[in-house]
Amino acid sequence: MVGSLDTLPLSQIDDDLAFRLRAEGDVTGLAQSIAREGQLVPIEVRLRGPGRWQIIAGFRRVAALHLLQREQVLARLHDQLSDDEALALAVADGVTERPLGREELEILRARLSDEGRYGPAVQEAVVRALGEAPPPPEPEEVDLDVFSRDVRGQLANLAVDIGSLYENWSDVDPAVREDLRTQLRYFRELLPFLEEEALGSAASGEELKEGES
Repeated sequence: MVGSLDTLPLSQIDDDLAFRLRAEGDVTGLAQSIAREGQLVPIEVRLRGPGRWQIIAGFRRVAALHLLQREQVLARLHDQLSDDEALALAVADGVTERPLGREELEILRARLSDEGRYGPAVQEAVVRALGEAPPPPEPEEVDLDVFSRDVRGQLANLAVDIGSLYENWSDVDPAVREDLRTQLRYFRELLPFLEEEALGSAASGEELKEGES
């Protein structure tokens, strides 16, 4: 999410509050600081169209510049930024510029969740600000049909690779040869359990146990 720095006319910044996390409040002190030292921290904006920018972060800085009747703003420009990435950037900036308290963060999390805007990137930024452990990733559902076909393809490729090794078997490192033999023995020992008859017997045994219980 690294953008390029540039100076923009304030007139090109849309009056859009989509990513404002809280009201600007009194910006008199910030305006005085900018008047003395200049704007030290750029705002974050993303492209909306030719010559138009949407503000992502830095609403207080923009309000202070308006109060000073300035016409230019130092901004970091983002040409391509998703809504989720933009919101995460807004949260990160809000925590850095004027730290959100725990209660404010909890309220923000609830609001964004209700609005359907609490995506992974935003969640990471809020969780980091709260000092919480990240939630465990949700287990991915495995399509058994797709998985079994994938395994079949891998075994076919493996057979071809082993055939290629056979032609130069004597040149293979002895330790590697032994490791390969160990793995192949494992497959050989596994094969009887995958035979149709063995699988059928196992299923019948399970049914018998259930009936006895």
